[in-house]
Amino acid sequence: MNKLRAFVLGGSAFLLVSAAWASLTYGADGTTAGLYLRVLLVAALLPAVPKALSHLKLWLRRIAQYRENRGGYSSERGSIFVSETPISDPEATLDALVDAVESAPGYDGVSRDAFSEGEGLTVTHTGFHNTFVRVAGDGRLVVTGASEKAHDLARLAERTCSVALARSRTHPFLKPDPVRGAPRAFLSLFLVVLLLFGVGGVTAAGYPGDTFNPSERVVLVSHDARADVDPGYTDTDAKFDKAAFLVAALDEEAVEIGWENNESAGLEAHARQSLRLSETVRTLLSSARDDGLTAEQAERSARIERDLHGAERRVAEAITERLERGRVEGDRADLRDLRDRLLSASRRSV
Repeated sequence: MNKLRAFVLGGSAFLLVSAAWASLTYGADGTTAGLYLRVLLVAALLPAVPKALSHLKLWLRRIAQYRENRGGYSSERGSIFVSETPISDPEATLDALVDAVESAPGYDGVSRDAFSEGEGLTVTHTGFHNTFVRVAGDGRLVVTGASEKAHDLARLAERTCSVALARSRTHPFLKPDPVRGAPRAFLSLFLVVLLLFGVGGVTAAGYPGDTFNPSERVVLVSHDARADVDPGYTDTDAKFDKAAFLVAALDEEAVEIGWENNESAGLEAHARQSLRLSETVRTLLSSARDDGLTAEQAERSARIERDLHGAERRVAEAITERLERGRVEGDRADLRDLRDRLLSASRRSV
């Protein structure tokens, strides 16, 4: 099994298991149904895309070969003869052809050969090219060669085996080939993006809405998943880890407010996001305390709460900095109100 095939099969299985786990952990309703459908669609597409591309490549080769041979056949391009019906006993047919070629004039020799499609015959004769006899997967007899001897051998096969062979414009042994080279690299990149799109569906089902960005959802869901599979990692541990992570995200909002342009709408968006993060952290800490804490956990809870208060103050200070020293275009009243709410939260215990 090549690496690409292992990746698509593993990725598809991972998405299916993740979707099943998420539906049990977070539930499934009208809001998340579309997200789970997206995950299932990606899980189906991952193994299907490489296979579809290889079959597309096969059909393009068949079309190209058909167009090349539409003007007729010549010894330069070679000829392909295929029996109109399958042969009943390939082994006996090849044996009969060996005897017929050895008895017929104009051939230097005939030998059994192993081809990728199975056992066949190589017929040698005067000239640069040999002629080959093989049996296709559907049981049809195939004669190929790039000399006039291919025509003669086809007629000999018809008489010997009592089958009718007709010229074909496409080779019956063409088969889907894996995508290789530069297209394979682009395909791999596309499949990685497709997998991430599916993972995004799982994480959005766990944490819907616009409170969290995609990377934050991945971290939050990873803590939930660890709490389910790691016996030494409790739900309380997960709540504390998620709370600490979101406090760090809240701190980043203060930095982004400093980078934001002067429009009050953009600044307000960051301020509202800060409030949502603050409220989520408080909910997580409150829920963890309701579960009952050990002394060590109580100390960690207090430490996270102190960090939360500090992050809330820093966001409020960043807003004040923009209001007092930076030019803010638009209505400042809502921005001041959001700042005051953050300051009030920073003085309130969880």
